[in-house]
Amino acid sequence: MPKRTTFWTYENKIVTVFFLAVGFVFFDRLIVNFLMPFIQRDLHLDNSQIGLLAAGLSVTWAIASVVGGRISDRVTSKRVYLVVLMVAFSVASFLQGFAATFAHLFILRLLMGMLEGPVIPVTQSVLAMESSERRRGFNLGLTMNTANGLFGSILAPVVIVALATAFHWRTAFFLTVIPGLIMCFVIFKVMREPKAGPAPATATAVAPADRAPRPTGRLREVLKNRNIILSVVIFSGFMVYLMALQVFGPVFLTNVRGFTPGTMSLVMAAFGLGTAVWGFVVPLISDRIGRRPAAVFFGLLSIFAPLSLLSIDNPVLLALAVFVFAAGMGVGGLAMSVIPAESVPTAHAGLAVGLSAGVGELIGGFLNPMLTGAAADQYGLPVALVVSSAGALVATVFAVFLKETAPRVLAARREPALVTN
Repeated sequence: MPKRTTFWTYENKIVTVFFLAVGFVFFDRLIVNFLMPFIQRDLHLDNSQIGLLAAGLSVTWAIASVVGGRISDRVTSKRVYLVVLMVAFSVASFLQGFAATFAHLFILRLLMGMLEGPVIPVTQSVLAMESSERRRGFNLGLTMNTANGLFGSILAPVVIVALATAFHWRTAFFLTVIPGLIMCFVIFKVMREPKAGPAPATATAVAPADRAPRPTGRLREVLKNRNIILSVVIFSGFMVYLMALQVFGPVFLTNVRGFTPGTMSLVMAAFGLGTAVWGFVVPLISDRIGRRPAAVFFGLLSIFAPLSLLSIDNPVLLALAVFVFAAGMGVGGLAMSVIPAESVPTAHAGLAVGLSAGVGELIGGFLNPMLTGAAADQYGLPVALVVSSAGALVATVFAVFLKETAPRVLAARREPALVTN
């Protein structure tokens, strides 16, 4: 009698837990944007200070992604490391409710970036080890992209604004500690220490196993991998695309196109929904057809999302267009986690993912809003959407040069060679 299989395997458990954990990270990171109208009034912030709050977190997040990813490859217990990070940033989020000045809030945002930045490399590298090869792209895409879109772009504005309206913006921050501590308990109970598997085929193809030098995981060694450099560039391009669109798209629609705030919010919510849906669909497709063709095809689609805001007048058609063209965000997830994790030995996946996430955050999340904002002041808001589209274009061009890493595609390529031999 064949052994019955169950849905609730460890792989599915850890995907579910990390989906919620990563979702909460982005929920926690982005709620300050939706609370800003309340905070600005109480703390008397100007627009420059608001920009500094976003930029400050991006800088520490970027640095912590790289450093924290490297630490995650070295620590004895990834489970304890992740739980400590979750507890720490939950407490830091709680403390934001006590902020009485800009300086106080700015320091806490810097701390939040330091503590949240390593969570992504840890969770994504662990998933790369624990995922079956046929589902690796789907698992990493779901936990990164879909969780980000669902919690950060859809649930966060609805839940957090409702709490701030019913109670106070400080109360909204205070309540964030509850789901954070709950997630810490769940992670500690469910997660087990991962065991590094064999190096992916792309990481061992340079030389035969008996002659290949043993990888040390040093930064210089990881950077010698072509896919890592390409992933950094591609993810940076998609971060420019995303941040320019999310930061300047709403004000363009209301101030230039004349949309009401309600209509604008629906259009941007459609983009968030597209991010959530395509965030796992694109990696799932890439599991079957390959990372490179998926990155090129869906990357091309993403170029048209910001251009749609410039050219489509009908709000319904515009919402539909940005939903479809949000498919590019699935490629961003491939470049940030899936491809780097598959391009190096799994024991060093944390550093590889951290590099892509960190540099992308620095370029797209820190430098891009400041430079694009200055250009928009000089030449008008439409230039911000042109910059967004250009970011996607650059990412797509570099995706052409990726070395394939999808296990199913590589296995299919090896079969004819084995038959021939």
